Amino acid sequence: MVSPVQSRRLARTLRRWREQSGYSVERAAAELLCGAGTISRMETGASAEPLRVKAALELYGAPTDLVLEMIEAAKQRRRRGVLRRPYHDFVSRPFAEYLDLENEAVELACFQSDIVHGLLQTEEYARALIRSAGEIVAPAEVDKYLALRMDRQQRLLGEDPLALRVVLVEGALYTQVGGVSVLREQLRHVLDLVDEPTIAVRVLPFTAGGHSAVGCNFSVLTLPGPGGPQPEVVFTENPMSFILQDDHAEVDRADRIYDRVWRMSLDTESSADMIARVISTLKE
Repeated sequence: MVSPVQSRRLARTLRRWREQSGYSVERAAAELLCGAGTISRMETGASAEPLRVKAALELYGAPTDLVLEMIEAAKQRRRRGVLRRPYHDFVSRPFAEYLDLENEAVELACFQSDIVHGLLQTEEYARALIRSAGEIVAPAEVDKYLALRMDRQQRLLGEDPLALRVVLVEGALYTQVGGVSVLREQLRHVLDLVDEPTIAVRVLPFTAGGHSAVGCNFSVLTLPGPGGPQPEVVFTENPMSFILQDDHAEVDRADRIYDRVWRMSLDTESSADMIARVISTLKE
């Protein structure tokens, strides 16, 4: 199967080279003797015929080695299809795309403004949180979403673990999802996880003041590539929508915002001390 990362990179390469060469979708379609919809489908990963990929990249002036690489990716896509995972049947398409990319990411940098990040959640905390989203998740689907969240956490451990950096706003330490006892166990779990060398959690204290990520939840995904791992996708979420962006300028902007809030946060040792202090105050 062709990985979602390869499929997405093919689509992104086609779009980037078209834009850099100054071709509009309509003009490219006219030159390639196809409809504008065909160009759009190629650039969203919906379809990619090898001969049309070749013609498009040559029209845009892409170097030969890149043209050959993308032709091979298109051939594999046509021959094998794109890897489909079980969660594609019940989550939204944008979130499914995000999960595909998370599965192949080498590093995830996350900013969480109000709750503990999903990859750090205990089962009871996650269950309470999913149940509270009754307008979004039907009661009959709670167990499916819970199983998915727990399964995602397997990437954190093992032979080739995902590197995870999380910034939690201080308020997330006090939001009593599931009640006092559930929150207490959740925070203890975070302290256990930060002992792993590939997991780092920092707390952004209330005293840090204003910053560019106020009110946001977002993740910057670093993906493997021919030139080495690079931040390539930013994922933003709220109760109404999931948005994936791979525009270079947007990813770079998100990466810079994340770097700033990371530096504004307490260091990992001081963050762990703050979490421990909050735990000591959580009594029934």
